[in-house]
Amino acid sequence: MQGVKDRRVLMKLPKWLALTLLPLALAACVDVRAQPGVVATSVSKPESKPASRPVAVANQPAARGQVEGASIYELRRAPSQVVQSSQAEAAATFNGWRRAQGLAPLTRSAQLQRAAQAHSDDMARMNKMSHVGSDGSRVGARARAAGYDYRHVSENVAMTPLGIDSAMELWAKSSSHRAAMLRTDVREFGLAQNGRYWTLVMGVRK
Repeated sequence: MQGVKDRRVLMKLPKWLALTLLPLALAACVDVRAQPGVVATSVSKPESKPASRPVAVANQPAARGQVEGASIYELRRAPSQVVQSSQAEAAATFNGWRRAQGLAPLTRSAQLQRAAQAHSDDMARMNKMSHVGSDGSRVGARARAAGYDYRHVSENVAMTPLGIDSAMELWAKSSSHRAAMLRTDVREFGLAQNGRYWTLVMGVRK
């Protein structure tokens, strides 16, 4: 019933204001370990009308061998254009967040950067956020294709037009994404943007 009430409220907004609002946060986390057969993924599908809820969080319980997954929706005023963040700015923001949590910064990996950029580019082409690439690939396969022989690799993705600060805020608000960024056993990362689409890949080599 709350969703119905929210829709009525949104319908009362002036048309010009309603058109400037959009759901801009979709975040999902996947955790893959190198052992064969142990692939942890739990992604919540966007609701049919996520804009009906200014803020909504959907969590799925973790199955055996899986980590918790979540999708977050937020309603904010749409910017006139997508905020572009440089790779250096994005990396500094991510490592600054880790330092603020009392953790050591991670080293930028050229291989993980390629994997992250390739997936952000792919999501932009598909015009949707997903851990599954247009070719059916997942983060483990993409990391290996980029030349990263991992013991552990994890991936956060987000969709937001507001730049790296917004992507980090969304991930930090979700327990599964936050946990992935707080891991102490990862050493390297890649963080890439293509328009609204963000991909963060963290890992440790064999």
